[in-house]
Amino acid sequence: MSLPTEHNGNVKKTPQPGKHPVFSVAALGLSLVLLFSTALTAQNWELVWSDEFEGEELDLEKWSYQTGTGANYGLINWGNNEQQFYTDREENLYLENGMLHIRAKEESFSGRDYTSARIRTYSKAEWTYGRFEARAKLPEGQGLWPAFWMMPTDNVYGGWPKSGEIDIMEALGHETDKAYGSVHYGLDWPNNQFRTGTYTLSEGSFSEEFHVFSIEWEPEVIRFYVNDQLYFLVTPSHLAPYNWPFDQDFHFLLNVAVGGHWPGYPDETTEFPQEMVVDWVRVYQDQEATSTGPEPEHPREIKLGQNYPNPFNPSTQIEYTIPESGHVLLEVFNMQGQQVATLANSTKQAGNHSVTFDASDLSSGIYLYRLTAGNQVVTQKMTLVK
Repeated sequence: MSLPTEHNGNVKKTPQPGKHPVFSVAALGLSLVLLFSTALTAQNWELVWSDEFEGEELDLEKWSYQTGTGANYGLINWGNNEQQFYTDREENLYLENGMLHIRAKEESFSGRDYTSARIRTYSKAEWTYGRFEARAKLPEGQGLWPAFWMMPTDNVYGGWPKSGEIDIMEALGHETDKAYGSVHYGLDWPNNQFRTGTYTLSEGSFSEEFHVFSIEWEPEVIRFYVNDQLYFLVTPSHLAPYNWPFDQDFHFLLNVAVGGHWPGYPDETTEFPQEMVVDWVRVYQDQEATSTGPEPEHPREIKLGQNYPNPFNPSTQIEYTIPESGHVLLEVFNMQGQQVATLANSTKQAGNHSVTFDASDLSSGIYLYRLTAGNQVVTQKMTLVK
């Protein structure tokens, strides 16, 4: 993979399978909203920007095209060995019946076998914090890679991924019922880092109906949703020991890539043309909150969050908070009081922490997990269903 040393915040990088945990959740309980006492949950979202795609042409006051193979931006094949040539032609992007259509085609064009489109709000609209969402229907087929994502407008912390990347929605065309949400951070490639969550539909596919993909981004948390169902979140503790770069302006990108290291490449089963159809893109902000928000209060007591998903099978995520550095013991017990796992038994820094519990070897039932820090003890209940 050829990567630039600097760029203007427009490269799309591929997660390397197996390097970091991927969290897969179909649905979550409402108790998830209460997991993070230090997160600022805005209650007064107000619409501050949108594109409803009601016109006859793309609004170039809001969006601009990125065209070519990436070479114009210092990238070779957009950094991912993608196979498409992005154009600004109506054949690849058009508005119809209040919808934006980004169409990937199989055709010979400027030395490539595929064409598509990629647009962004760079230098036209950018935001720090808010609720960001799009209602879209996705393409399907091996080698298709639609995305709705955000990049930093100014690389305050350095080139990709040190200044961050937020992928509100990515999908692989051969996984028609699955959507990915991710953040990228860390050091220069190949020492880049990422965290990814997945949402799987209980029935149907993302190519059959429209779905709403969104994030709520606040000073110390980013929450990922599909159809208002929370399935994944990240906080600064998840990124440790790397910095939290998500405190600066980011802008939108919409595109459909063809081929690349992650989705693989089209084959004889892939049918063209394929489209991502976008009904609208909207941005909400809490007008009572400042761009930076107040400093979070440090908890005085340890806190043990409800595991998610719950019920779970076979693994689940457990979040906890400790007010000061010290020894932490996190254990799991069955209902007979027998210890079945130790998830933490070491000195931890003050703040939020996360651990994954894999119960593949356990039978279905109710389990207790207990956090001990200093002279404080908290216990929660969770259910394993196989």
